[in-house]
Amino acid sequence: MRGVLRGFCIIALAVGATWIFQGIGALPGSFMTGRSEWAIAGAALAAGAVVVLWLARSARPGRGR
Repeated sequence: MRGVLRGFCIIALAVGATWIFQGIGALPGSFMTGRSEWAIAGAALAAGAVVVLWLARSARPGRGR
């Protein structure tokens, strides 16, 4: 289960980074290019993915039993 969570977070991190670059205009070719709201959404998604990855890493198996 932890591997699935890590995979999902890595994908979310990559999508967030793509949205950031499209939002700031560094990655052209989309309706999102140059729109700051996409940069903000990408930063939020990437930050959330990093937080979940960090929490999953710091959690010990068997905790709470």
